[in-house]
Amino acid sequence: MSVLAEFLESVQPEHQTLVQDLDALVRKTCPDFVPSLKWGNLTYHLKKNACSIINHKQYVNLQVWGGAEFDDPKGLLQGTGKSMRHIKFMPGAKFNRTAVIAIIKQAASAARA
Repeated sequence: MSVLAEFLESVQPEHQTLVQDLDALVRKTCPDFVPSLKWGNLTYHLKKNACSIINHKQYVNLQVWGGAEFDDPKGLLQGTGKSMRHIKFMPGAKFNRTAVIAIIKQAASAARA
């Protein structure tokens, strides 16, 4: 069973398409990411953790390690922690794929260091 399939077992049906779409976007953007389940979340890493897909009751987050330091001209990153940031996705809502890809690429660069 793939890591994605295992994660989807814990995701409510109305979020599964969104999770699959985000997983495909992350993997296409950075094909060398290694996916695994960490803390019950679908996490992508290289030398370090880069990002995770986190399922919530009403939305899905793309959590980004080191996101507080990233360039974010579209203002997608949310959070107030020292380092971690996230992007909130609502099922069925459109999102700026180009801006999300730019964030994923920065996360990949940070995870390679």
